[in-house]
Amino acid sequence: MAQFTSPEFPHSFSEPFEITSPASGEYNCIAWALLDLTHFIWPLRQRGFYWPKGLPMKETRSAFVDLFAKHGYKICDNGNLEKGFLKLALFEKDGIPTHAARQLPYGKWTSKIGAHFDVSHSLKAMAGGRYGEVALFFKKPV
Repeated sequence: MAQFTSPEFPHSFSEPFEITSPASGEYNCIAWALLDLTHFIWPLRQRGFYWPKGLPMKETRSAFVDLFAKHGYKICDNGNLEKGFLKLALFEKDGIPTHAARQLPYGKWTSKIGAHFDVSHSLKAMAGGRYGEVALFFKKPV
């Protein structure tokens, strides 16, 4: 697998991302985290964006909590690997949601970088850069 580093993710130089797919504009990080490869999920009323009916059309933490709850996720305390659960991490920058990552079965995380490629990574590699920091963790039984 090819590695990826970027000044937009300062910790990626010490913990590089592993590119796991070619670039695609068909879905974004939220969709990737939710295992949906058919939508660009974001609370915007613009062509090309999808947001489930009945959820608040706002870029707020509570709107994303509602989105993840609709998919069976509940807020949890941490991103530690837990047998029998699928976990998500919601990132925020300046109090605004920016990104989501999904935990892989062996403990690393996977993300979609905008309209680019999917990567596997540690939470540290993603933190402190373009997407800010992890604000909340979620889990659901598998």
